[in-house]
Amino acid sequence: MGDEEDSPGKLDGGRRSSAGETIRPLWMQVYLPNLIMATGQGAMLPILVYAARGVHASPAMAAVIVAINGFGMLAFDLPSGRIVARFGERGAGWIAAALMVVGLLGCIVATNPWTLALAVFVQAAGWAVWTLVRMTHISRIAPAAVRGRALSFLGGVMRCGNIIGPFFFVVVASHNHTTLAFMLYLVSVVVGFVWLMLARDRHDAEALATHATRIHPLQVLRDNSGELAVSGSTAFGISLLRGSRTAIIPLWAAHIGLDASQAATLFAFSSVIDLALFYPAGIASDKWGRRADALPCILLLALGHVLIPFTHTYWTLFGAAFVLGFGNGLGSGIVMTLGADLAPANGRASFLAVWRCISDAGTSVGPLVDSGVVAVATIAAAGPTVGVLGFVTAGIVAIWMREPEHLVEVSAD
Repeated sequence: MGDEEDSPGKLDGGRRSSAGETIRPLWMQVYLPNLIMATGQGAMLPILVYAARGVHASPAMAAVIVAINGFGMLAFDLPSGRIVARFGERGAGWIAAALMVVGLLGCIVATNPWTLALAVFVQAAGWAVWTLVRMTHISRIAPAAVRGRALSFLGGVMRCGNIIGPFFFVVVASHNHTTLAFMLYLVSVVVGFVWLMLARDRHDAEALATHATRIHPLQVLRDNSGELAVSGSTAFGISLLRGSRTAIIPLWAAHIGLDASQAATLFAFSSVIDLALFYPAGIASDKWGRRADALPCILLLALGHVLIPFTHTYWTLFGAAFVLGFGNGLGSGIVMTLGADLAPANGRASFLAVWRCISDAGTSVGPLVDSGVVAVATIAAAGPTVGVLGFVTAGIVAIWMREPEHLVEVSAD
């Protein structure tokens, strides 16, 4: 478990800080810069396919370029841990911003699919480093009693930016001006990073610490095998359900004859429901424990997947999408919170890098499970198959998940 003895979440005289006192400074130092950058990312994600086609990529190559965005983050999760440990949180932040800027400039000037693919990979690598820096920072400074809320806010602003971004792009760009999406993302990275540099806590000496303990990923797995067997499986399962959710709704919508705008509307409403629940999810996690947050999230995501093949109209699929969005929202920040609970003070970045690799792997596997089931069976079997995996994950949580000791102690005070 993480070491909480010197938690910076305590005020002078040993008095514990309230949730508001802990979270309030994070708005300027973490949340708003991340919201700006996530908005830029949200403007880019929906147009990647069109940008690829604009540089004469085949449909198959366009799909590969979209996949590279996720693969780049997954591939750089472990190197991110070494970067944060070697250069400190602030130094790693500069590296992350530089990678994103270089990658996005490459996307803007790309004239062929291979150049675009490489540029997308570089910006995704930068995003992986940036995300780990922010997660490491909050895991370090947020005491256990408010950690769920602190990390659910981080998840919430990321979701909010990804929802705002596409609408912002539609307002300022024509349908064919895909390069502008990369420009918007580039500007958001620069503005968000400058904001972060100006608003950072200059008394936070630990953020400057370099050459922190670096632990090999295999050693992390060996040292934390018991905790990762349960909490890691939970994180992987939740991420798999979430990854599948982004694929199964449009797949089934197309199968029952809905057009692209109807599918996009379904997903947009599902995402809005998801976003509305991020703070209540954090309160539930801090007040009633991690299991009380994770279990409803998993069960509703699993149930939503099982309901998919029983929907045959726009409104019945809307109902299933509502269940999926509600479940996803209830688990806002839970994967990051579980990782933060387990992360040791010594080697925190190395542990969280492994943790992100586990969760990002789940996100990547989810759509692959859907496509595999569709290939060997029928599309109607995809949702229930993923749903069964979700129910298995729920069983692991219900039977074996333990609440972190420091959270139990704080609740008892």
